[in-house]
Amino acid sequence: MHDLPCRKNPETFHTNTEKARAAARKACAGCSARPDCLRTAIDNDERFGIWGGLDPDERWQLGHKDGTWIDTRGVVRLPCGTDEALKRHRGLKETCPACIEADRRRRLDAEHALPGGGSASGAHLHRALTEVPCGPCRAAHAAASQMGRSPRRGVAA
Repeated sequence: MHDLPCRKNPETFHTNTEKARAAARKACAGCSARPDCLRTAIDNDERFGIWGGLDPDERWQLGHKDGTWIDTRGVVRLPCGTDEALKRHRGLKETCPACIEADRRRRLDAEHALPGGGSASGAHLHRALTEVPCGPCRAAHAAASQMGRSPRRGVAA
């Protein structure tokens, strides 16, 4: 714990010169305590110095956005269930059931807004959400299935 960069040279982390701030940010970038340090500063509304690589203004922005949080790796997270959070999860090659379900629900709502109130794609989304497809989606799926089928050979029509 005594090898932390902020313990070796604390004045660098509490000076207002741009040069000192840049040095503090650089030191924080490689510090294993960065996520905990940043969380502590946000939780305690620390208003001075560089903590976890961020200055007071940057910490204020993180600490005051609805649902935004910092994970144990120091990655800024967005509230799950949003398009942006799903994109972030995918960028980090993560799977988030809450974000996937919310995305499917948004897409299903769009399918229900179509003329006729449903679609074959909507029927697949219902099933992906472990639901029985609604009447309009079920009918659209049945119609699409009939259009895609060719009569069996050797069977009289």
